[in-house]
Amino acid sequence: MKRLSRYLLTECALTSFTALVVLTTLVLLPQILMLVDLWVNKSVSVSVLGKMVLLIMPKFLVASLPMALLVGILIGLGRLAQDSELIVIKASGISLLRIFYPLSVPIVVVTACSLYLNWFLVPDSHTLFQNIRVALLSQNTFSIKTQTFNNTIPGLTIYVNRQSHGGKLLEGLLIHDERDPDMPVTVIAKSGMLHRGSTGETALLLKEGSRHQMAPGNAYRRLNFSTYDLELGIAFETESSSGDRAIRSYSIADLEQARIAQDPLLASEAEREWHRRFAIPLATLLLGFLAIPLAMQQNQRSGRGFGFIVAISVLILQFILLTLGEAMAKRGLISPAMGAWSPNLALLLFTSYVTYMAYHDRPIRLFQWLGAVLAMLPQRMLQTTNPSGKAR
Repeated sequence: MKRLSRYLLTECALTSFTALVVLTTLVLLPQILMLVDLWVNKSVSVSVLGKMVLLIMPKFLVASLPMALLVGILIGLGRLAQDSELIVIKASGISLLRIFYPLSVPIVVVTACSLYLNWFLVPDSHTLFQNIRVALLSQNTFSIKTQTFNNTIPGLTIYVNRQSHGGKLLEGLLIHDERDPDMPVTVIAKSGMLHRGSTGETALLLKEGSRHQMAPGNAYRRLNFSTYDLELGIAFETESSSGDRAIRSYSIADLEQARIAQDPLLASEAEREWHRRFAIPLATLLLGFLAIPLAMQQNQRSGRGFGFIVAISVLILQFILLTLGEAMAKRGLISPAMGAWSPNLALLLFTSYVTYMAYHDRPIRLFQWLGAVLAMLPQRMLQTTNPSGKAR
């Protein structure tokens, strides 16, 4: 029995870990490409970008852990079903509960990791990530390369002769502003430096220069200035500018205080976040235990794609229910608790039903039909072509 437990545990743990790596990479890829853009176009150091990737990873691990657990167990046990090993296990008198026993270890471990991520690691990493982001926006909003025409801001061409004081002071500036195509402006200044404008956006304070503009009717205008404030149109993004994201960075104590706040919107949002941090780990636990009886519905006819298709279908349905529950709770149609827990209740009922059918060795007609369709697809595809490979 110990050998069987180790065999099942090894088989499903390897596939789950592989699925976790693949899914996390796919989810992180768009974010990594955005950070690479900071490295290429804005000269942000690789060490800072690497730290930012590590800080956003916990947020995406929360989403990929339940998916990896479901897909990994289904594919792992699916291979055993395809090789008739599950039939041999059943014929040996080993019950479904005996299969649950070794696989419950990684399921509980992953659930505990999801709980820790939601309550501790994600809020802390989110706060650090926002701090780094604000620091980059405030100190190095756009990349300035000396003796080069910089086009990092659409409509603006900036030329800087040299930088000093750690890159904060720009000297010998030539700026061509085409953000208004009908009224292009050229500005020449002896020096300039970045600062936060009165509107909260990044601005460039220019000193000792002139402003040149072609007015309608081919009229030429020149304005000499001692100081000139040029708005760059880039806002400083902070936590206060995004309430939906700010609540994710709340610690346990902050979240409890927000739940009893006088502001009804903040209290409702904190209530939804509190339930969400518990609901996601529970969904991870249920999806892990659902994968085991689902895998028992496979056979040699269903094909190796059965587990993957079932996993994707379950995940899509769960995502729809979670999104619908959250949207209804946000609009006040249902309570935050119902919006967070109703998808898990539906998942619990479905898991109980599939487990009951698998325990009594009863097939589920929907899965039988799906397995038959998957088994028939290769034959149908072969029948639509003749031996020369051309369609009939």
